[in-house]
Amino acid sequence: MRKAQSLATLREALLSQLAYLIDEAEAMRKLASEIPEPLQTARPLPEEPSLRETYGMLIAADEQVFGPALDALLEGTARILPLPDDVQLQTFEDWNAIPLALLLDRLQQARRALLMRLKQAAPEAWEHAAYCGSERWDVYRYVYAIVQHDFALLQALGYRLYNATLPGRPRPPR
Repeated sequence: MRKAQSLATLREALLSQLAYLIDEAEAMRKLASEIPEPLQTARPLPEEPSLRETYGMLIAADEQVFGPALDALLEGTARILPLPDDVQLQTFEDWNAIPLALLLDRLQQARRALLMRLKQAAPEAWEHAAYCGSERWDVYRYVYAIVQHDFALLQALGYRLYNATLPGRPRPPR
């Protein structure tokens, strides 16, 4: 009984972390009007994604990688769990051609779909496992990897925005 309660608590914590991306997109929506178009589409360095590409990468990760993998894992049919290749995700679509508001809508939609799959899954399905590299990961571990992927992309974006000079805002201290 204690283990079941502990796993239920862990599931809720992971779902809460996944839902954070929906809130993050909403917060960006409020800030978006202050970010000039060129800053939304500019890459700070050739190998780093633009703001729009970052959100596009999160969309593609949910739609193309995590969603299908979670479906198979929850059904118990997955053998191998893919992790996203951010370079491929960055060029999956021309993210810079899509208005930021539409990207944020699509991101929220993709993440809500992911959350719905997980919320509807039976607790036993969360224990299904497949290989990720040489390790066997269950749904708990795979969802944690999704959260880590979100964090890494959003952290890099946050640092870039903090160091950017936005119109009407003082330059950040160096």
